[in-house]
Amino acid sequence: MAPFAERLAAARRVARHPRILVSDLEDRIATRYTRDTVAYLTTMLPNVAFVWLMGADNLGQLPRWQSWTRIFESLPIAVFARSTYSLKVLSGKAAKRYATSRLPDRAAGRLAERTPPAWVFLHTRLNPASASSIRGRQAAS
Repeated sequence: MAPFAERLAAARRVARHPRILVSDLEDRIATRYTRDTVAYLTTMLPNVAFVWLMGADNLGQLPRWQSWTRIFESLPIAVFARSTYSLKVLSGKAAKRYATSRLPDRAAGRLAERTPPAWVFLHTRLNPASASSIRGRQAAS
């Protein structure tokens, strides 16, 4: 994985939208694990309705993360389909464990209002480009 400063700079180059804020919060609060960042945010901002966005590849890896069930049980999650991962992860450990908490795609717009665990799997148009190739194009520009 690239050093933090490189990843932060790359994220800022890619996320050029007025409603997207790229933050160095995890570096400033010195968290190492996602569960700690989620706990910090939900404690410090109790009136904010957070939804965690992730790609299907991360849903497959999630059971290897520290206290991954705490993440699922702390905030609603929207999982975006990713080429080659989507079908496999829906039969994986995390999807099976929280199968009864999965909502239909059409519920995504109100996901922030749901009590966790709650998640949706968004079947979106798949982009064949890999994250590595996108990062390579960004670095070249």
